Amino acid sequence: MKTAEFRHRAGAGCARVAAFLFATIVTSVTVAPVQASQNVFHIFTPTVEAGHWGVEAVAGFNWGRPSSEGAEKPPPRMAVELGLHAGLTEFWMSKLALGVEEDGGSLAVTSIALENVFRFSRVASAPLDFAWFTALGAGLESGSTNVVEFGPIVSYTVGPASLVLNPFFEKTFGENREEGIAFTYAWRLAYQVSHKLSVGVEGYGEIENLGNTPPVRDQIHRIGPVLYLGTLHGAHSSSRGHGAHNSVAGGHHHREHAGRGHGEWHAEIGVLFGLTEATPDTALKLNVGIEF
Repeated sequence: MKTAEFRHRAGAGCARVAAFLFATIVTSVTVAPVQASQNVFHIFTPTVEAGHWGVEAVAGFNWGRPSSEGAEKPPPRMAVELGLHAGLTEFWMSKLALGVEEDGGSLAVTSIALENVFRFSRVASAPLDFAWFTALGAGLESGSTNVVEFGPIVSYTVGPASLVLNPFFEKTFGENREEGIAFTYAWRLAYQVSHKLSVGVEGYGEIENLGNTPPVRDQIHRIGPVLYLGTLHGAHSSSRGHGAHNSVAGGHHHREHAGRGHGEWHAEIGVLFGLTEATPDTALKLNVGIEF
């Protein structure tokens, strides 16, 4: 069998696997009789690829209720975000995301958000890579809160190891808006075992109203291991993989970060553990997507 034909069949098989996983998550959302809210786990990287687009389902499941008196409401058991993203230019990626929640015993689309990543440079000439994130979200139910979110995206890559930081600020507006500016963060420390397998650790947190910071026990912080299948977004590509770009600067060779090429798929499975009284004891992260 020729190499090109083998790659084509392998890519088609991977696409079918990703499509099956995607359908499985969406189906589980439509039948699960649980209370849902926006509480998903996703890492943004500086990688932007013009002309590439894809779909993604980002799901989060929580177990255990916070014991802190500062927790204003019980944690959601399940939340799902359905997203469609596209590389509009070499420096701009935009994503339309719909939040799905249970409403009166039935599931409904309760929020919509437009998320954008603006990359500072197309090809990194050093281990460090930067981008800027900004998003505008609107509640679709009566009395919902709208939000604007912004902040830098930073990645640092050395060989197969990479660190990605998402330190964002969040401000609500409109009806039922909350006072002050909140700080939300996400980070990923990953090691690429092979082109289709990586392992890592992720952390997520939220601190409400930086002007009147609540005590640590009332803040949201969690951490846990994650398994990455398929293409790890933002990791260094192999010399033969999609998105590989070699350049010479000062006598050193640098490779472009790997994106997800046409027909590429990814799945992220992780368990996150609460570190404070206000955080659910355990959360399951289950994200799948495919590129076209």
